[in-house]
Amino acid sequence: MDRKTIVRWSVQIKTLMQGNVERNVRDAMSQLIEAKQWSVLSHLLVTASEFSARRIIDALVEREVFDPLVAAACLRREVRRSLPTGPSTLGSKRVFRDFEQPDEGEAGVPDHILEEAEAIAKHASQTRRIAAQREAEMDRDPVRHHIVERIDEKLNTSEDAVEAMIAIARASFFEETARSAAMKLGANKMVMGRISRAGRVDDMIAVAEASASAAVRTMIARNLAENMPDTSHPSYRTALQFIAEHHPEAATQRAARRALNG
Repeated sequence: MDRKTIVRWSVQIKTLMQGNVERNVRDAMSQLIEAKQWSVLSHLLVTASEFSARRIIDALVEREVFDPLVAAACLRREVRRSLPTGPSTLGSKRVFRDFEQPDEGEAGVPDHILEEAEAIAKHASQTRRIAAQREAEMDRDPVRHHIVERIDEKLNTSEDAVEAMIAIARASFFEETARSAAMKLGANKMVMGRISRAGRVDDMIAVAEASASAAVRTMIARNLAENMPDTSHPSYRTALQFIAEHHPEAATQRAARRALNG
């Protein structure tokens, strides 16, 4: 979306970003949809208020326009309202502030103690970063959830809906959203059958892994065993490896291992 597009639709963008008055939101959304400004709508779904985002999602799904939904399902963060906090009692105070600049002739803090304190501080900082990243991956945004639920309604009737859901399962940064999309696909036997018969091994395995579900992995292993790619196909060995690990029947697992070793 270039600057000219932003300027051209600035009034509608501001209205949808604010999301205060339903009539204004629907009018702005309708103008963008009528003009097929899918890129603008895709950006708004990542950033706009939940009120506006939900209405855009519903309108796009009704028209079976799914591509603008994918970016939001992969990238939109939950909007959290932070509680006011007072000044930290620790803040940026230095632990050894009374000793770091000793008077002339006095001994300072030994180097080995300073090094140990620095190592502890670095470890604590790293732990906080890891925890923050993990929290971000588990971020539960209602807009992303709404996207997955609405696309799920169209899986049996729209190939574009299936492609959008696969993209979300494979590409969403957020573990909860990727798993939800994968579970919707994995639970739909009609859809998984079509994907399997089309020989889309990479997509099937990606869905299985994103689901983190033993049941989905088992079902996909069964489908792969029934619809194996040709031996010359690049995905042949990948399919065999997945079957050898996740197929529920021991005989089929052994057969897959023999094929891999043969």
